[in-house]
Amino acid sequence: MKKYCIATVIALFSVNAVQAQKVNQKVEIESSGVWYPGKIQEVNDDNSEYYVSYDGWGEGSNEWVTIDRLKYKKATGEYKVGDKVQVEYGMIPEAATITEVGENKYHIVFDKTVFGDKWVSESQIKRL
Repeated sequence: MKKYCIATVIALFSVNAVQAQKVNQKVEIESSGVWYPGKIQEVNDDNSEYYVSYDGWGEGSNEWVTIDRLKYKKATGEYKVGDKVQVEYGMIPEAATITEVGENKYHIVFDKTVFGDKWVSESQIKRL
């Protein structure tokens, strides 16, 4: 039982760490036991610390934090299955359709089938 609990904690930590590594990604930041909305401004070279800004606060509040103080900000639910959207493929915006809505991301299929499909965060999507 102990091994199962430890494996679960490690798996959950790993999922959160993967999600919270992009610059400009919206996150929730823990400060003195309270969670605040903010954004990742910079990631250090080994992905162990994140320079964050707090929504509505000045640059003086920006700080470096570790992954244990970050939570991925949930999608607002603005998009739903069947919505036509625009998502970057490489650096080029391409038309796509949302085929599945996950807890924190959307599964899209590009209109140009050669590009295939992928999971994206809400911040990567624009409405057509």
